Amino acid sequence: MSAPSIRLDPDDLVPPFQQIFDQLRGAIERGALAAGMPLPTVRQLADDLGVAPNTVARAYAELADLGWLVSEGRRGTRVAGSPPSQDRRARSGALRQAIVAFVETLERRGFTRPEIADELARLA
Repeated sequence: MSAPSIRLDPDDLVPPFQQIFDQLRGAIERGALAAGMPLPTVRQLADDLGVAPNTVARAYAELADLGWLVSEGRRGTRVAGSPPSQDRRARSGALRQAIVAFVETLERRGFTRPEIADELARLA
């Protein structure tokens, strides 16, 4: 089974397990990972990403605790049949929180807010 499209940024101050968590949750929210879809084993995804298995296991466990994934023991981990729904306000709040974290990370790397805004405007 091929891994979901996850990319870890080693220069990011966000821990790898959180990057995995955020990307998997985002893929589920966007519908890129459909309900019931099987995920790679912890070991396989860890090998694909070059991280320790415990890093992936932690992301999977936290997503399962929140209802985004279902662990079926030896049969593997799947996207929950009915992932938690988010109302518009919660989704907007999550987006704002992600943007704030992104901007703070870039500022710690020496970029100014005007530089960040200009680049984002070019991408839009």
